[in-house]
Amino acid sequence: MKKVLLAGIWMCSMLSLAGLPVIARGESVTLQLRWLHQFQFAGYYMAQEKGFYSDAGLEVSLLEGGPQAQRPIDDVLSGQVDFAVTGSGVVIERMAGQPVVALAAIMQTSPIVWITRADAGIRSPRDLLGRRVMVLPPPESAELLTVFLREGLPLDALELVPTSYQLDDLIEGRVDAFDGYISNEPYALEQQGVDYFLIDPRDYGINFYNDVLVTSEALTERNPGLVQRFTDASLRGWEYALSHQEETIALIQQQYAPEKSLEHLRYEADIIHQLVMPELIQVGHMNPHRWQFIADSYRELGMTEGDGTLEGFLFEPLQRVDYRIAVLVALASLCLLVVGGFFLVRFKQLSSALQDSNKRLEVLATTDMLTAVSNRHGFFTQARQALSQARRSGEPVSLLMLDIDLFKNINDQYGHAAGDSALRAFGEQLTELGREHDVVGRLGGEEFAMLLVDCDGQRARQVAERLLQKVGSLSIEVPDRDHRFGFTTSVGLVEVDDSLEVEGALEAAQSLADRALYQAKHLGRNRVEIAATGIGMP
Repeated sequence: MKKVLLAGIWMCSMLSLAGLPVIARGESVTLQLRWLHQFQFAGYYMAQEKGFYSDAGLEVSLLEGGPQAQRPIDDVLSGQVDFAVTGSGVVIERMAGQPVVALAAIMQTSPIVWITRADAGIRSPRDLLGRRVMVLPPPESAELLTVFLREGLPLDALELVPTSYQLDDLIEGRVDAFDGYISNEPYALEQQGVDYFLIDPRDYGINFYNDVLVTSEALTERNPGLVQRFTDASLRGWEYALSHQEETIALIQQQYAPEKSLEHLRYEADIIHQLVMPELIQVGHMNPHRWQFIADSYRELGMTEGDGTLEGFLFEPLQRVDYRIAVLVALASLCLLVVGGFFLVRFKQLSSALQDSNKRLEVLATTDMLTAVSNRHGFFTQARQALSQARRSGEPVSLLMLDIDLFKNINDQYGHAAGDSALRAFGEQLTELGREHDVVGRLGGEEFAMLLVDCDGQRARQVAERLLQKVGSLSIEVPDRDHRFGFTTSVGLVEVDDSLEVEGALEAAQSLADRALYQAKHLGRNRVEIAATGIGMP
C-alpha cells in the first residue's frame, strides 16, 4: 500500500510538471492581531519563524494590536489589512450584512471574563447592576454582555464605561468590573497581591468561540487559494506552538514581548492550551451548528437585528478542475483513485471523531474543565430538574454551599498550580461523596454546591460532617517541590422545604445556604452551619 501511495503522489507531482498552476512565491499579506504581542498569538509567530508561511508562498506582516486597533474587522473590510483576529461577536457583523468571513476558531472556548476585586463582594452578574463596568468596543465584549441578558438582567441597569485597558482602574476602585482575559490579567493581579474574583460566562452557559481568524468576502472570492494557504500555514504554526511551548515562549520573549517574564508567558501558555484543546479537537475547527447557535443566541437576546442567516460566513475554498488536456484528466483521475482510496478509511475515522468531538463540546458547555464537575450553568440546570422531580415525588432535598478555607493563602504560599490541585481534589471528594442522583457543581473560584436528593436536613448534616473529615485528611503535593499541604472546608446547609415557592426555590435556598456558609467562616471555619429555616433540622 505504501508503494502505491508513493506512486500516486509521484503522479500528482507530474500534474504540476505538465502545466497545472503552481503556488506563486512571495505574495505579501498582512495580519492584524487583536492585542499586544503575547502567547495569545503564538501560532502566527511560529508559522513565521518556522517558515510555514514562506513554504506557502507568502510574506506575512504581523501587525501588533492594542488600543489603536480596537476594531480589527473594520480594517479587514476597508482593505487596510488582509486578515485579522477577533472574537465571536464577528457573527453579529455578518448578520448585519458585513461581508466578513470566518476562517478558523483558535480558541474553542473563550478566555474573556469579568474581573472584580474580591473585597468588593461582587460575585455574580446581578451584583454588577448599578456598577461601573468597563467594556471593549462592540462587538468585542458581546459574549460578556450576553451573560446579563441570559440571566434576565437589563443592560441599561449597568454603567458601561469604554475600557481604558488599564488594570489600575480596577485595582484603585475607579471601576467595579474589568473586561479581561483569564490568561492574562489574573496573573498581573496575583503578582501585585490583589485578591480578585472572576465572573466567567461559561458558568452561565455562554461557551462561545474566541480568537477567530477572519478575512473579507472580497479576498475569498478574488484569491481563495491564497486564503487557504494562509489559513493552513497559520494552523500549522499553532499546532507547532502548542506542542513546543517552551521554545515558543522563549521566541516570544526574545522577539515580540521582551517586557513579559517567562513565568507570565508560561502562565498564559498553560491557560491558552486549555482553551484551544488540541488534544480534544483539531486546531481551528469550526462547527457550523455551533456558529448558528452563537448567532441565534445573539439575535434572540436582541444584540443584533439580523435575520440569523450565516450563508457564506464560513470559508469554503473554490474547487477548480482543469480540462485542458485529456491525458491530464486521466492522470488526475488515477491520482485521485490511488490517494483517495488510501484516505477513505481515514476520512471515516475523522468523521466519527468529529461527531465525538461535537458531543464533547456540548458537555463542555455545562462542565467545569478544571474539576470535571458541573459548572454554574450546568449545576443550576440539573439542580432545577432534580428539585422539580423531587417535589413531584415528595422527596426531601437539601442544599450544601461549600468552599475551601483560606484558598488565597494556598495560591500565595504554594502557587497557582497547587491551588488548582486543591480544587481538583476537592471536586473529587464531592463527586465520590455524592450519589448518582445528587448534583455537584463548581459555581466559581473555590465555591462549590451540592444538591442532595431524598435527603433531609439531618442526613444532609451527616453528609457534610463526613465531607469535613475526608477533606481534612487530604494531603496535596506541591508541584515541583518536595512538600505537601492540607486544607479544610466550611459548609452552609439548608433543607429546601415546601415553604419556599417552587419558582425561585433554588435561588432562595442558595441565598440561605450562603448566609450559613459565611457564618461558618465567621465562627472559625472547618465547620457546618445550618440556615435558620428548614424541616427536621436541629
